[in-house]
Amino acid sequence: MTESEMTKPSLFDDYDEPALIPAPPIQLALFGDDTDIAPLVPNRRLWRPLQQPLSEKTVARFWRKVVKTPTCWWWRSAVSFPDGYGRFTFTDGNTPRTLSAHRFALLLAHGDLGDGIVGEHDCDETLCVRVDDGHLKLGTQSANLAHAVAMGRHIGPAPAGGDPRGRYGRAVAIRDALKNGYEPQLLAAALAGHTIPGNTAPTLF
Repeated sequence: MTESEMTKPSLFDDYDEPALIPAPPIQLALFGDDTDIAPLVPNRRLWRPLQQPLSEKTVARFWRKVVKTPTCWWWRSAVSFPDGYGRFTFTDGNTPRTLSAHRFALLLAHGDLGDGIVGEHDCDETLCVRVDDGHLKLGTQSANLAHAVAMGRHIGPAPAGGDPRGRYGRAVAIRDALKNGYEPQLLAAALAGHTIPGNTAPTLF
């Protein structure tokens, strides 16, 4: 399996994006009435425990795909569409398994994750895997959803701040800016939505 294929969600993937599930409407409404708009509620997450401890080789391979900067620690490998999260595939026992990159980082920091536990990005950067204050932390689906609503991330694939590229476009631009390591000018341009000539890269590695 190529890494580009790994970006396509499968039935075995674990997700961190708040799942927005409309609750059943209480009653029908006339045209122009908003009483039939159901509130958004979080979907419950079930966690599949690891079959065995992570190997040093797997952990080392994960960190080779990360660029640490003074702010975020950026994932620079496979990115899933349309949510813009990093994806990491590894072997769990004898089974291939794909997790969002930031969820794998939480796994390294906190051990096996329980049901209902998600990763919250206080930095609002989907590619950040830095488990630290102001960046990535453990949370619940309801708290993650509340944060997403507060930051305007609950409608469509738009990142906080209303980046016109959307979360996926922003994530790919950041990843591509880091393809040769941390270059402050390139990263700043990617964060700001600017393109530097000569810094183009394939959409997927």
